[in-house]
Amino acid sequence: MGQVVAAPYNPFTCLFIQDPLFRFALFPLSTEITVEEKKKLNRVYYPRTRELLVNSYEAIIFYDARIDHFTARQFGDLEYAFREAGMSSVAAHSISFSVWQPTVLYDLSPISVYDFRYTGIWRVRFRREREPVFLPFADLGMEQAFGGEYARITPKEGTTVWADMVPEGVPWLVSWRPGGPRAGMQWAFGDKFDPLWWGTTPGYRSNNPYALDLATNLLLHSTGRPLVADIHGRREARLLLSTFQTRKLLILSMAEWAERFGANALPITEQLIALEREADEALDYYLEQDYGATMSFMQALDPRVSQISDLARKLKDHALFGVYISEWLAVTSVSMVAGSVLWGLMVRKRMYREAGETRVRVARHA
Repeated sequence: MGQVVAAPYNPFTCLFIQDPLFRFALFPLSTEITVEEKKKLNRVYYPRTRELLVNSYEAIIFYDARIDHFTARQFGDLEYAFREAGMSSVAAHSISFSVWQPTVLYDLSPISVYDFRYTGIWRVRFRREREPVFLPFADLGMEQAFGGEYARITPKEGTTVWADMVPEGVPWLVSWRPGGPRAGMQWAFGDKFDPLWWGTTPGYRSNNPYALDLATNLLLHSTGRPLVADIHGRREARLLLSTFQTRKLLILSMAEWAERFGANALPITEQLIALEREADEALDYYLEQDYGATMSFMQALDPRVSQISDLARKLKDHALFGVYISEWLAVTSVSMVAGSVLWGLMVRKRMYREAGETRVRVARHA
C-alpha cells in the first residue's frame, strides 16, 4: 500500500513476484493525485468490510503511504486488524509519517520520530543479542552492503531494535507488538528502501544480493512460520521455480500468437497444463522448505519443458511460413498485374503507328 512504482523499485514487490510462498494485492496511492482521487481508489481496492480485511491478508506493506483520505471506519478496521486479528505491518516512510501522526496508526507504529532528510554512506549492524531472524545474513556479508539515504528514527519505549546504521549510530529496523489481545508484529525501517542497499533498482549496482531473503525472514517471523533454514538452497530453488514460470509464459505467448494465424495450439496447451500439475509437487516441496527435492524435481522437468518449447517454436515457425507464403503470393500477384498493366500502357503502345491527319477532304470538280 503506497507509492505507485515498478516492481524492481520495491524489494517486497520483487519478493512477491519471485517467491511462490507469497501472494499480494496492490493498493496504489500515488503522491501526485488528489484526496478525492484517493477516495475513488478506496472504493476499488480497499476491502469493503472488516472481515474481508482480516481474512484476506496477513500483512500490509506501507511504502510511503499517504493515508490522509482514509475514513474513521477504515482506521478503526486497521486498528482492530493490528491489535486483535494478528495482522502485521511493515512501514517505510518519507513525508508520509507526518500524515500518520494525527491518526491511530501513529499509536500503533513502533517509532515516534521519522526524520528522512539525510544522505551519506551507511551500513547495517545487526544486534547479536536478538533472536536469530537476521543474524544469518551477517555471516553472509550483509553488514558490508552500503546505502546512501536514511532517516533518523526514534523507537518508542518497549520496542525492539534489531539493527543499527553505522557510523551514524541510529536504529535501522524496529519492531513491537502493540497492546491488544492478539497484536501482530509492527515493523519500521530507517530508510525508504534505499536502492543502493536493497539493490533492487535498475541502474544501481547491487551490493546486497540477500536483501529479498531478509524480507522473507521478516515476514515469516511476523506470521509465526519457520525461518529459512537453508538460504542458499532457497535461492537456487526459487530461481528454478521462477525460471519455469518465465518459460511457461513464453511458451503460452508463442502458442497464442500461432493460434491467431490459424494454427492448432491445443496439444501444446494440454502438455503444458499436465506439466504444470507435476510442477505443483515441486512447489509443495518448496513450501515445506525441502529445497533439495524442489531442485531435483524441477531439473527432472527441464527436458520436457525444452521439448514443449521446441514444439511451440515449430508451430510458430509453421504459422509464420504460411503467413510468408500468403504474403508472397499476394505481393507476387499484385506485381504481375501491375507489370502487365504497365507493359500494356508503356510498351505495347509502340506497336501502333502514330495516326496521321484524320480530316476528311472533299474533292471539288469544276
